[in-house]
Amino acid sequence: MFTNLFLLFTLCWIVGNRLPANGPETSCLYYYNRSLKKNVYTTWEIEPEFPGGAAAYVRFLNKNLRISEDTVDDATSLPMPRMKFIVDIDGQIINPCIQGKNDTTQLNSLDKAALELMKKMPKWIPARCAGRVVAAEVNRPLAICIKWETE
Repeated sequence: MFTNLFLLFTLCWIVGNRLPANGPETSCLYYYNRSLKKNVYTTWEIEPEFPGGAAAYVRFLNKNLRISEDTVDDATSLPMPRMKFIVDIDGQIINPCIQGKNDTTQLNSLDKAALELMKKMPKWIPARCAGRVVAAEVNRPLAICIKWETE
């Protein structure tokens, strides 16, 4: 009898410690965006995804990045822009910008091309945290490789 009671108590204690008391725990970090009036997550369980995955994202970049010849000539000396945007809960891209450059007058030609590229992006598959769809901040570098063609 004592052994059965001990096993029952131990089993209840193990199960009780494994189940969260207030729902599933999450380690997703977020901040409150005043202009959007919502939480924007910087970490998530399932990251936002370009429709079609990484390969489709690269194809989109290759097809839609438009830079002038002057930019191509300066590309080796221009810093790599870091694109920053929010994927809203409906997948829409909002608040596109170049990280670290809040003033658009500071943008070089490659930054401007990256900003235009973000504005052309289709809806993404939104992020998820604790089983819910959430708005997520995305930071992506725009690394370009210029292939010089010789005759």
